[in-house]
Amino acid sequence: MTKANYTIEKRHFKHLSDIQRGKLEQMAKCGTYTQAEMACELGVSQSTVSRELRRGKTRQLDYQRNYYEQYIAVSGARVYQENRANSHARDHHKYSAPFLAALSEKLVPKNGLRLHSVDTFVRTYRKSHPEER
Repeated sequence: MTKANYTIEKRHFKHLSDIQRGKLEQMAKCGTYTQAEMACELGVSQSTVSRELRRGKTRQLDYQRNYYEQYIAVSGARVYQENRANSHARDHHKYSAPFLAALSEKLVPKNGLRLHSVDTFVRTYRKSHPEER
């Protein structure tokens, strides 16, 4: 690893703005930029550009009725918003309070050793308390 690629600073990940998506769409249409050059121009990671191009890729039909795929910023933003809407915690308040209390108690290591993994605790708790959620 070269010194130029080495960093001990904390990473600051950012989401793409609509303006950045528009610039990305123009660079993708131009066809002369690599993903690394696009990332450098936008000030984000190359993997962010790769994911965004994959996320916003839309199948188009030209005048000769041939299909081709093209990045469209609006499609990428829509898919991004849908993914963000689905990325929240799932109804943890519906689980029983005794289960959550027992889970936090069992997962705390005693003498440096934890006796249960989350999966094994959940399975044993389900067997002993079949009526609880």
